[in-house]
Amino acid sequence: MNGIVITWVQLLYISLVLILFYVAELLLFMRKASAHKGASPDSFEADALRKEIAQLRFEMDALKLRLVATQAEWSQPAELVLESSQESPYSHAIRLAKLGADSNSVAHQCGISRGEADLIVALYRSSTQR
Repeated sequence: MNGIVITWVQLLYISLVLILFYVAELLLFMRKASAHKGASPDSFEADALRKEIAQLRFEMDALKLRLVATQAEWSQPAELVLESSQESPYSHAIRLAKLGADSNSVAHQCGISRGEADLIVALYRSSTQR
């Protein structure tokens, strides 16, 4: 029966490799710990606040667009309102997209699917911004 035979020299080499691996991991851990020690909690807080401010600016821009679209919708003359009640849902959706409405409100107001509203908003919003 042939078995695996490990000599003391081979066992010593294996032990030496394991110890070197452990020391390398320990040095890497210490380097990472010293790098985190240098970064103050204030810098983490400042980064979080910057991200939050950017998110709030994005939301404000979206709300401004919705406000402009709503104001434009409410400022239409009465004859345009009557005309819009007789227009097809797609032409109404195109008009809302040109005014800057988002696809959720277009789909809800016109009674079309969300996919159709996404397509109309993508096509007609980009054509008015050029």
